[in-house]
Amino acid sequence: MAEPERIVEAGGGARLPTLLRRRALRGFSLIEILVALVLIAVAMLAVFRSLGVSTRTSEVAQARMLAQWSAENRLMEIRLRREWPNLGQDRFDCSQLNVVLSCLQQVYATPNTGFRRIELRVYDSGDRQVARLVGFATLAR
Repeated sequence: MAEPERIVEAGGGARLPTLLRRRALRGFSLIEILVALVLIAVAMLAVFRSLGVSTRTSEVAQARMLAQWSAENRLMEIRLRREWPNLGQDRFDCSQLNVVLSCLQQVYATPNTGFRRIELRVYDSGDRQVARLVGFATLAR
């Protein structure tokens, strides 16, 4: 392998060859700068895309958590009030914080007449189910 060309000064210090020295003084070409800018732009787009995805994921997780709380709240309300819910279904608003939610409560008979099965489904504003909870109500006091 050939060694790079070196020019030695009288004082013993090494100087860059004339061609390399001119290149160093001249700086970057326009093409090199444009390529670097494109690479930086692509990298920034990837970063912003991942930030957007993580933000959306966080919003969805928060909506699911609030929906689950709504269903748990309704089931606990039935237990604390010792309600004996009527068979059938009922739809009501169960929004939490700034998230619009609606709950669908379906009550079913069970083989044991002292119990009722309660299924709560929570839907977001786009009518997509975001939570589901099943519990039981009893006549026993």
